[in-house]
Amino acid sequence: MVDRTITLIREDGKEIIADILFTYHSDDFSKDYVVFQVRETGDISAASYTQENGGTGNLDRVETEEEWEMLEELLNDYADENNVTPGCGGGCAGCHGCDSCDEDCDCEGCDSCEK
Repeated sequence: MVDRTITLIREDGKEIIADILFTYHSDDFSKDYVVFQVRETGDISAASYTQENGGTGNLDRVETEEEWEMLEELLNDYADENNVTPGCGGGCAGCHGCDSCDEDCDCEGCDSCEK
């Protein structure tokens, strides 16, 4: 069985477990991405990644608005195909920041997001 989780480590050392929803390679940006849902909060986010030997890798922040738009479209397609509703579970699908990554949330129209 393939492990579909990642462990994120915040700057304060706290480990956060997230379930991988899907991965995607973009020829347009020449990057690989992982879209994941944080177990504790239900927040959905994404990162670019570079895979290393042994199944480990490095995550980097999504850098541009164009990348976020692409990932949001992919997430919506994923939700349609899997009969799930991306939305708030303590955070926002497509949110550029959340409590788990200590960034400011700039989502639009999220009723449960207090940022």
